[in-house]
Amino acid sequence: MKFFLQDLSRVRVGILGGGQLGWMMVLEGRKYPLKFYVMDSPEAPACKVADRCFKPDEYKEMIDSVDVVTFEFEHVYEEALRYAYEKDKLLPTIESVELKRQRWKERVFYKEHGIPTPRFFIAHDVEEVYRIAKNEFDYKCVIKQSTGGYDGKGQFFIKSKNDLDSSIDVIKKISDVFVVEEFVEFDYEASIIAIRTFDGVFKTYPPTYNRNEKGILVYNYGPISNTYISMKMVEIAKRLADSLNYVGVMGIEFFVRGDEVLVNEFAPRVHNTGHYTLDAAFTSQFENHVRALLGLEIGETKLLSCGGMVNILGLANPPLEVLKYGKLYWYGKNEARKRRKMGHVNIVGETLEEVKNKIDKVMELLYPNGLDL
Repeated sequence: MKFFLQDLSRVRVGILGGGQLGWMMVLEGRKYPLKFYVMDSPEAPACKVADRCFKPDEYKEMIDSVDVVTFEFEHVYEEALRYAYEKDKLLPTIESVELKRQRWKERVFYKEHGIPTPRFFIAHDVEEVYRIAKNEFDYKCVIKQSTGGYDGKGQFFIKSKNDLDSSIDVIKKISDVFVVEEFVEFDYEASIIAIRTFDGVFKTYPPTYNRNEKGILVYNYGPISNTYISMKMVEIAKRLADSLNYVGVMGIEFFVRGDEVLVNEFAPRVHNTGHYTLDAAFTSQFENHVRALLGLEIGETKLLSCGGMVNILGLANPPLEVLKYGKLYWYGKNEARKRRKMGHVNIVGETLEEVKNKIDKVMELLYPNGLDL
């Protein structure tokens, strides 16, 4: 599938999922004379700005009426994803989605394609989980449920035999395949946003530093200052994108340990760690994703300034004092829940130090009593 477009006003883009990623994709796509159809509940953020909103049971009608289908979250609407693939309208590829549906497949893919990742083993039952944790990692590991894993869900961080013993009853109740991998004592976490086109043109935004807590991103900022590490991340990202024959934007998260760069996971879509590109880059990740889907020229990915982003987690209303330090993006979700991403604050500055200082100020305003995740 490849587009040779002359009249964008006739093009309809379908988005599976109506959360904040779809919302920002639609808003950035409004720079072009496109129509956006979204599949989700009517109160979802992206549905509020779409040209049409479809309920999940209307997936065939939506997919039949659009030119290309993408997704803002890979863990939704299996039937719709499959139908879009069968109709040759799904981008990125179905293979990238299938890797994310099962963690063990993702890890095996990395190994088969020479992509550095933490040492791991696959366990098919709780007895095998226990044996691997004990014999291979001396009780210091991370146990990950294969299905439904995102934002830290389905993960057990084990640092001792007591940790494993206290978690094993919960693990027993999970009917799934598990990945048991080394507990990486990293120096810092980082990520990169990459774009690849139909023709294999590949670009990245400069990598960023990330701070995660309990598997969820709290903030990130960049570009990172280590040129050698940045180059390694770009090389790994290209190898991954080329191996998947990928089209669109992807986010890749890394552990950095000395000069070693290990892939923690990738996301076959626009990504939380790329929100800063809305204000710090000439072309945002969301606009570039739309461009790549339609076979358009990829926009400039160089940064106009240092930048960063702070997630607003679980808050019903944003403290407006944050506007002193950055730009507020409020997603308009109907209900605030613990750990739920309600919005974010984008921050720019001339130096990394300036951006980090502003992030600290925003964190104090958002979470005066500390994070409760």
